Amino acid sequence: MMTITELLSRAKHAIESGETSLHAAAEDIASAQEQGATQRQIAEAVGKSPAWVNRLLKWRESGYQDATAFGPQAKASRQRAERVQATEQKKQKPATTSEQAQATAARARAETAKAEAARAKADAQKAKAEAAKAKRPTPGRLELRRKRRRIAFSRVRSAATQRKRRFTAARVNSWSKLSECSALIMPVSGRTLRVSPRSNAPSSA
Repeated sequence: MMTITELLSRAKHAIESGETSLHAAAEDIASAQEQGATQRQIAEAVGKSPAWVNRLLKWRESGYQDATAFGPQAKASRQRAERVQATEQKKQKPATTSEQAQATAARARAETAKAEAARAKADAQKAKAEAAKAKRPTPGRLELRRKRRRIAFSRVRSAATQRKRRFTAARVNSWSKLSECSALIMPVSGRTLRVSPRSNAPSSA
């Protein structure tokens, strides 16, 4: 005679085998219950809920009248769950060596493109800074500009001074000639005419 542990272990394997083995699982579970195992203990041993165990035992008590212990709807639900589980397992399937190599290469290309973009941005900022620096006058250029302004101002002032000197010399020359003329005595109608150096009008003496 098998023990409760042995019966429940065989029932668990039968349940994992699929729908076709539920009949054998139900018999082993019923035998374990007859030996004193509770539905909660059975559920924990086979990895199912107590409600599931209860439904399986009722199916056995009914003489296995239905095709399955849980009806067509439950069967369809289990099939959907199995398909979903298979899909999830497929998604979680580890990538092959080829896929890993492709993913690694793609990541490497992305990192390279990112680095090149960052380098191009840095070069552009550097060129912009150099252009701005070139526009700003350096101390040497400022001094050269001041020197040129001083030279130009000096030339203008020198030219003005020369014009002033020429004008002054011309005036002195004119006054000198007028002074010479003032010494002349011109007889006009029996009177002596003197030419004043400050006026062109004759004066009689």
